[in-house]
Amino acid sequence: MDKTVVLAILAGVFIVAWILGTGQWAYGNVVGPLVNYSKLPKLEITYVNAESLGNKTLLIMNITDVNGPDAYPASAPLMEIYNSSWHLYLNSSQIANFTVKVIQAPWNENKKDYVNWYTGFAVVLGSEAQFQLLIPIHLSPGNYTVKLYTPAISEDSMASHTFYV
Repeated sequence: MDKTVVLAILAGVFIVAWILGTGQWAYGNVVGPLVNYSKLPKLEITYVNAESLGNKTLLIMNITDVNGPDAYPASAPLMEIYNSSWHLYLNSSQIANFTVKVIQAPWNENKKDYVNWYTGFAVVLGSEAQFQLLIPIHLSPGNYTVKLYTPAISEDSMASHTFYV
């Protein structure tokens, strides 16, 4: 055989082995099930603070989308605030009505996070924003947990964060 043919065969075998090896390492698609981690959105609450303003409460939350498809923003149309003796559910229209300010992270170039009456919180993949909600209820001092419900995600994977008023 000619040296060129042997070199081409070796290069082809090396390239195929490289592609299959990196595919197995990254996604497990040669041996084992193919895993697509970006199929479902995953919101995370990175910061929560609450302060009383008379008979209302200003709730400040940083929310980010750490996983999911880039084609559309992750949404959270239901929010729950609770402690051991008290519960409050806010639906998407209440989230939109109570949100007084959305501050974008500096790396959110053209895609902006927002709220609306249909999706509640809408967070673009890889972005983070601070959502400020003025809730018309005075929260008494204590520990509270805030939880965001995202469609198609199991309750164990929902974004939640504990804070103190």
